[in-house]
Amino acid sequence: MKALVTGGSGFVGRYLASALREAGWRVATLDCRPPADFVLDLARAPLPRLDYDAVFHLAGQARPAESMKAPEETYALNAEATARLARALRSGRFVFASSAHVYGPGSENSVDESFPTMPPNPYAASKLCAEALARAAWKDTVILRPFNHTGPGQSDAFVCPRIVRQVARAEAGLAPPVIRVQDLAPRRDLFDVRDMARAYILAAERARAGEVYNVASGRAWSVREIAERLRKESRVPLRIEGPSRDASLRVGDASKFRRDTGWKPLIPMERTLQDMLEYERRALGGATAS
Repeated sequence: MKALVTGGSGFVGRYLASALREAGWRVATLDCRPPADFVLDLARAPLPRLDYDAVFHLAGQARPAESMKAPEETYALNAEATARLARALRSGRFVFASSAHVYGPGSENSVDESFPTMPPNPYAASKLCAEALARAAWKDTVILRPFNHTGPGQSDAFVCPRIVRQVARAEAGLAPPVIRVQDLAPRRDLFDVRDMARAYILAAERARAGEVYNVASGRAWSVREIAERLRKESRVPLRIEGPSRDASLRVGDASKFRRDTGWKPLIPMERTLQDMLEYERRALGGATAS
């Protein structure tokens, strides 16, 4: 089985490419930057004919805040690039990484695929547009709407790795003994990136063509819970600082995806956070305050 992973140099793409190889797939990666087997701009460069058993399209602009500053670029990278890629397909299944952000503001109820889509920013709007463009261009398309996932190696532009890095730096004496966050109150569905990689593979192997699926744990974690958990793992005493303002809840219902593929998250979030902290400790190496 041959697979192409776009965004293969990114956080999730690296985990997916590794999981595919472990499962016996022959994998090629494509990204706008090295390391990747193919380095090109999906939004502008000529695309070759794509003949794979599965194409996993993870590439794109992934930060909602950045999309507010550059909506046109976000649309080009997320929607137009997806349409161009889908039109270049000659065989196989197209698995598109959309986002739970298409649902908009949180709800006190668990969100399934029938929940109204209300994109709150250009990023979410570009993902919803890309879903339609992909399905229009290629019949054997599966759309995944992942909720929040994290793990070792994620950028500290996201809240979990940002807290983890503060803990590791405080342990090394490189930062004050405090975890600072912008808001302790938000509650978000959260699971491990390695479980997300498994979800992509199962989408290629077992999901129904043309369907849209949530990928979610069904369990919401508050930022305060994450910070408290990491404080307990710390080797030095730490305090937590930050307001509690936005108590919104976003939790997903992945019943449909579980029913069709058998997927469920296997890695407890407690282990995920431990693994992230160990990763950051190793990344710091012997660094200590002088």
